[in-house]
Amino acid sequence: MIPESFIQELLSRIDIVEVINKVSPLKRTGKNFMCCCPFHKEKTPSFSVSQQKQFFKCFGCGASGNVIGFLMRYEGLSYPEAIRKLAESIGMTVPEAPREREQRTRVRSLTDMMKAASDYYCASLRTNTRTIEYLKRRGITGETAARFALGYSPDSWQPLKDVFGEQYASKDLEEEGGCGLVIHNGDKRYDRFRGRLMFPIRNPRGQVIAFGARTLNGDEHPKYLNSPETALYHKSREIYGLYEASASIREKHRAIVCEGYMDVIQLSQAGFTEACAALGTAVTAEHVQKLLRSVDTVYFSFDGDSAGQHALRRALEAALPVVEDDQEIRFVVLPPEHDPDSLIKERGAQAFEDELKKSLTLTQYFVRSVSEGKDLGTAEGRSQFVAESKPLIVSMRSAPILRKQLVGELAMHARMSPDEVERLCGIATVRKLPAANPATGMRFDARRNRSYGGGALRKPFFGTGAEPVSLAPTGDIRERLLQNILNYPALAVEFSSRIEEEFVGSEVEAAREILEVWRTVTGEEEPLLQSQLILERLQSSRHYAHYCDLVAREMVLQTPENAARVEVELTFDRLELQRIEANLMQATLEAKPDIRRVMGLDAKRKVLKARIDEVQKQFALHHGADI
Repeated sequence: MIPESFIQELLSRIDIVEVINKVSPLKRTGKNFMCCCPFHKEKTPSFSVSQQKQFFKCFGCGASGNVIGFLMRYEGLSYPEAIRKLAESIGMTVPEAPREREQRTRVRSLTDMMKAASDYYCASLRTNTRTIEYLKRRGITGETAARFALGYSPDSWQPLKDVFGEQYASKDLEEEGGCGLVIHNGDKRYDRFRGRLMFPIRNPRGQVIAFGARTLNGDEHPKYLNSPETALYHKSREIYGLYEASASIREKHRAIVCEGYMDVIQLSQAGFTEACAALGTAVTAEHVQKLLRSVDTVYFSFDGDSAGQHALRRALEAALPVVEDDQEIRFVVLPPEHDPDSLIKERGAQAFEDELKKSLTLTQYFVRSVSEGKDLGTAEGRSQFVAESKPLIVSMRSAPILRKQLVGELAMHARMSPDEVERLCGIATVRKLPAANPATGMRFDARRNRSYGGGALRKPFFGTGAEPVSLAPTGDIRERLLQNILNYPALAVEFSSRIEEEFVGSEVEAAREILEVWRTVTGEEEPLLQSQLILERLQSSRHYAHYCDLVAREMVLQTPENAARVEVELTFDRLELQRIEANLMQATLEAKPDIRRVMGLDAKRKVLKARIDEVQKQFALHHGADI
């Protein structure tokens, strides 16, 4: 693991404006910087970057985060990869435990071996007439072959021995714990790939981690031979052509996933440079998630035959658990006689673009796929339809809005209500009535901080004083306090004792969030006083998205620190006023009110209200605005 102290230091030395400006030129607008979003198409800039907070937010597509999150999304990197790339850019070395350092050194050694093999195969292709003629027959140009680093493995037992010399005997070249270039079988040792067209498989950093190899003999089996699982290569995670397609994916704001190496290459040559493919296996949720880190729209386009359509269904099943509400998955259903390559060769690139335009949305393809072979005109057919849909619907954990829409579509076809479908799928939300106050018969929802009567809503005040209760939600002023301390963490230190006194033990959700941020700011010997460092520390919190949203909204408001300080002070006064008013109302509703207590509470209420009104008046005079 990368030490948290190192990440904090790295973030304090990196300027997000400099990083983003290199890939998408920024223009200053007031305190912030703006540009067109690099993650989706737009004509009017809605992508804002705060140098003060070291935070970005797109008000078009909703993307937000710090510089690590930006790099992960823009380049499709994992969290550790993004940190290492940022560290390298400013000459910092990521600290590693001896075992981790040894593993990384070994990985570097293995990738160096793979590069040496790839370079050798590329050189061999240039002198192999048979392979060159095969590529020409398939319509592959020299430029395309070079872009994908295509090669040829000579048809002999140990050609790589000329590349590695004595190192050819090393276990690092073998499958187990190595890079899988050499097979060791008893006393025999020979190259895995012989007499084949070679397709290097590269990771997001451009390093060769595996190979796909196609036979040039029509009757040889297997037709395609792939690298085994190795220390470098896990086929369920890797995507062929993603490295080559990454720039186009960002530029075109879409990725096209097809079936194999040649499909990717042919599509790329035809102008669809955003094409990529799963590797020797069905599309997995990891594949889809990896793509959705870089782009919000993914097209699946497989062969039109039955095998291709089966693969399309598997892609649907892989996408459902990971797709989010602001992302789009589309399915291209080609004619049975075509694959992407044959369609383009017969009817041109525009024909394939037309197929993309008429592709099915996730909900459309879901209904089409699940209803296939079922007679929805019968009760039995509709029953089968809902039964097959159930596990797929349940798997949609990341897109509650889309799932709701899909349930509506299914309900229409099943001749049921959406609520009935949700109950059958086990995803219906069971609403529990809040507990009634025994004195008033009113019900209180602590999460929303609202009170409900037996029928019509009215505006009571009651309680013990621990939590003020009113018809108007008080969550807003707590949320605004939270926004202010996220924006100016020093305020969490300044008002530390009042935060502890006011919110510790509270059951209100906003109070829990305030405490989580407060503890993060003040929990170390030295307080965390930068918004981006606090968000980085809180990224595993279930409230993280809400915190990012509050910081992003503040990028628009740009509240001055002195104004934020006054707002925080007023928040505590308003919460105290609500408590006094609640206690006052309860005291007046008693069978025999204590007049002295009522008068005392009323006097406190008037003093506190006058103070709040005066602060608001003075603030309006100086700032021209109310708070």
